[in-house]
Amino acid sequence: MRRDPSSRISRTLEWMLLAIGVACLARYGWLSYQIQRIESDNRTAVTRMLAERPLAPEPSALEPFALPGASPDPGLIGELDIPRLRLSAAVRLGDDANVLAGAVGYLPDTALPWEPGNSVFAAHRDRLFRSLARIRAGDEIRLSTRHGEFQYRVSRTFVVNPGDVWVLAPAPDVDLTLITCYPFVFVGHAPRRFVVRAQKIGAALDARDAHHL
Repeated sequence: MRRDPSSRISRTLEWMLLAIGVACLARYGWLSYQIQRIESDNRTAVTRMLAERPLAPEPSALEPFALPGASPDPGLIGELDIPRLRLSAAVRLGDDANVLAGAVGYLPDTALPWEPGNSVFAAHRDRLFRSLARIRAGDEIRLSTRHGEFQYRVSRTFVVNPGDVWVLAPAPDVDLTLITCYPFVFVGHAPRRFVVRAQKIGAALDARDAHHL
């Protein structure tokens, strides 16, 4: 009995599609593993930095911070925490692909957290800033740096277009701005940006004070 040629072609196509699907899943799994490893490495680095920070830092610049027996890591800013969302991530200088692959990025043209002004951070909506979809006014944000601990309270959230760079500028009663792409559930490059504004609450606890506690 002769086989139908169309049946043979269909079977071949099925196997090809199955092989492509397996390859895509394997690649996705590998990329996810790489991202998680980078995030873990960043968390380890920031934990060490905060544990070994100097007693009297000069809050004036992004100077290299050297750990005992380690190379300086001038790009490491600190750790961002939003307790209600259970979000905790390392913050690094810059907003390029290498930084955002495993950390929250600090935009260097904005104020440093330990200086007056609007400090702006960015991260991917499908990674570290995924939980910002649930953030709301009144939520607490904590930032731990080598220059001290800073606390903020969310004042508002809103959506802008990618070209609305005015959100990076200093503004009254704005000390911290978080930015990610929007909508949170979107295939491809998201067309808009989700913005979180926050104000500092209380005084910062610096490294010298922490040492004497």
